[in-house]
Amino acid sequence: MPRTTKDQTRLKLRDAVVAEAVEKGFAGVSVGSVVKRAKVSAGTVYVHFVNKDDMLRKVYMELKSAFHETLMTASDAPDSAGMIRAMWFAMFDFVEAHPAQFLFLEFGAAARILTPEQQAVADGYAQDIAALLRRGVEDGTLAPLDTKLLSLLLVAPAMQLARQAVLKDQPIPRDTLNTTFDRVWRSISNT
Repeated sequence: MPRTTKDQTRLKLRDAVVAEAVEKGFAGVSVGSVVKRAKVSAGTVYVHFVNKDDMLRKVYMELKSAFHETLMTASDAPDSAGMIRAMWFAMFDFVEAHPAQFLFLEFGAAARILTPEQQAVADGYAQDIAALLRRGVEDGTLAPLDTKLLSLLLVAPAMQLARQAVLKDQPIPRDTLNTTFDRVWRSISNT
């Protein structure tokens, strides 16, 4: 039987951390429950993480970076309307592929677990998105709203749909995504 690589073990641990946090909340995660779910030895966790808090933080930052990269693929769209639409569907591609990871990110943001340095990186991600939304406001595509409100109007439906996808263990129908985007677009566009 081939030996599991360090990267494969790290992914098993990440997936176990995410599953535990989504099921039990961040406070309910324990190193023991992660070890059991990942089917690794207790010492293996400490090869990758210092402790539970480090484990939650590192997994959060890894996923936050991946999610940010997914959204930023839309930044080079030729117009703001196309960019916002591309960001929306990129977000849902992420949600569809990784619904539990998306919820983990939301739970992690609410739990305020990051070190100041990590929070600065996460804030930088939010500033990148805000700059793209601001671009849409400045060119008249988006309604003249605060970028935090615009972001909320875009993300809140995603959270609801992601929760449903996780709880029902079913993908989000594409027609639901299209309809939801059209409704959200009406609330944020300047037309």
